[in-house]
Amino acid sequence: MRVVTFKVDEDFLEKLDSFARLKGVTRSEVIRKALELYLRLEDWKVRPEPKIVRLLS
Repeated sequence: MRVVTFKVDEDFLEKLDSFARLKGVTRSEVIRKALELYLRLEDWKVRPEPKIVRLLS
């Protein structure tokens, strides 16, 4: 995996670390899962699921 660096304020980092400890995972795992979910939700907004349409004849 590649390393990505970004900036967060101290309060946010403390919340992130507390959450990771509570869940028993690494900080990186929490960030990866959060970004994965965010990207899926944003993609859905751009490309919503196709609707089933019934044509009447």
